[in-house]
Amino acid sequence: MRLPTLLMLFVLASCFACQNAAPSAAADNQLGTLNYEFQISPAARAGFDEGLLLLHSFEYDDAREAFQKAYAQDSTEVMVLWGETMTHYKALWKLQDVEAGRAVIAKLGPTEEERMANIDDPLEKDFWQAIEILYGEGDFLERNQAYAQHMASLYEKYEGNQEVAAFYALGLMWSVEGGRDTEVFDLSAKVAASILEENPQHPGALHYMIHANDDPDFAQLAILAANDYDNVAPDAAHALHMPSHIYLALGMWNDMVASNERSYQASLNRMERKGLDDKARGYHSYAWLHYGYLQQGRFEKAAELLKDMQQFVNKTGDHKGARRYLIDMQSAQRAEEGRWSLDVEPMDVSYKGLSLHTIATQHFMSAMMAYDSGDKAAIQAELDTLNEQVKRAKFFVTNESAPMCSAGPTRYAPTKGDVKRAQVMMNQMQAFMAALDKDLAAQEKYLIAATEIEKDCEYSYGPPRITYPSFEQYGEWLLAQNRAEEAIVQFDESLAVGENRAKALQGKMEALKQLGKVEEAEALQKILDGFWKKNLS
Repeated sequence: MRLPTLLMLFVLASCFACQNAAPSAAADNQLGTLNYEFQISPAARAGFDEGLLLLHSFEYDDAREAFQKAYAQDSTEVMVLWGETMTHYKALWKLQDVEAGRAVIAKLGPTEEERMANIDDPLEKDFWQAIEILYGEGDFLERNQAYAQHMASLYEKYEGNQEVAAFYALGLMWSVEGGRDTEVFDLSAKVAASILEENPQHPGALHYMIHANDDPDFAQLAILAANDYDNVAPDAAHALHMPSHIYLALGMWNDMVASNERSYQASLNRMERKGLDDKARGYHSYAWLHYGYLQQGRFEKAAELLKDMQQFVNKTGDHKGARRYLIDMQSAQRAEEGRWSLDVEPMDVSYKGLSLHTIATQHFMSAMMAYDSGDKAAIQAELDTLNEQVKRAKFFVTNESAPMCSAGPTRYAPTKGDVKRAQVMMNQMQAFMAALDKDLAAQEKYLIAATEIEKDCEYSYGPPRITYPSFEQYGEWLLAQNRAEEAIVQFDESLAVGENRAKALQGKMEALKQLGKVEEAEALQKILDGFWKKNLS
């Protein structure tokens, strides 16, 4: 009878060699605690342990290095190859490097039959079967669903096995076509919770608990996991960022900012430690931090990040993630502040190869700037170009929703959700032109159309993909028409999907004051006072 290997890995000490083979100083990495039942050889164990911990925190590149290090120590260790293969499969990001993964799999044998014959341990054989499914026949969704079914059978077969449970919890979320399937995600959260009952410092269980509840309606269920995760795995930049998904969904802006400050700094530490260039920056946490500063009213601080981001894009050239986030950040800065206050012009960013959502955001940003200068023809030109992009995208549109976190090549394929959001922004642009024409009836028509479409859009899993929520644009217009009660309805729509959004709170407060509801306005002011730090650098 095999005894479980207990890994108390609060501190993982790893020594790496420089290119000249001279040993470097040891690096202490706090990544969490695992209790697994694989039989890993002593030679491969340190690298495997590190790789598995990093894999659970989606630190795929560093996990791959650790598994490769373990393989160099013991090329007969099956689970090391399994781990390296898993680093090429990032299903929550809709990203898979099929060729690279299959190349790793082939190291165990040229065919599935031969590979399976080379594995004696039943648990390891079952885990290997899982990657045969992930890299087998069928489209991406079909393989994800088959994987989830396989892991469900293992969950029953190996009762109490924490790694089976962890990868089952993750696989359940992979199996959903798009958005949050309540039944499936609730089951994923339940499975993750069962692990945390036995091991509250399992990084994967904490991570997947957050993803399974990453929605304003469910985020409160993961607040404890969010509070714990960055303490359990502080040396994983993604683990430091993930709590901010819950903090954002709950409108906890101070916590959201602190989480991303730590995560971005961790990415800088990694760059320095590994000698990496600007492409390795934590752009995801950087963009979320920018949005958090905007919610706090720290517009000058956000502007500093934005100007630096322009320089990063200049340095990295065709880096898709950097370009995408700069487009989002520029639009958010103008939308949240209500004007373009930077002493530099917005950068004309190439959106080649990016999603329809990003394309729409770029054109919407340009339309806002044209509106500020009173240039109706320029708005029309942006609208016409975007309309052509939408028509083209409809030929390729899928039913899938955007991934929940980060970025990858396949996530840029157009989706129905992207088309809807583009249509919202197109109506908003029409409203800008009507405003320049002083045509109130047309303005309201387009704003109503925008809000009706946006009501049908799914939650953004982060900063709003429509950077100027149409509910707020319409609410502000209604306020200007002295229609305060109707304005409150719109601001409440915005707050329902973006709890404690500063512009929505401020708009609702103004509407309440117009109606003489001073006490209700003061109650909202207290909420705003908890995070509004306009004069803080």
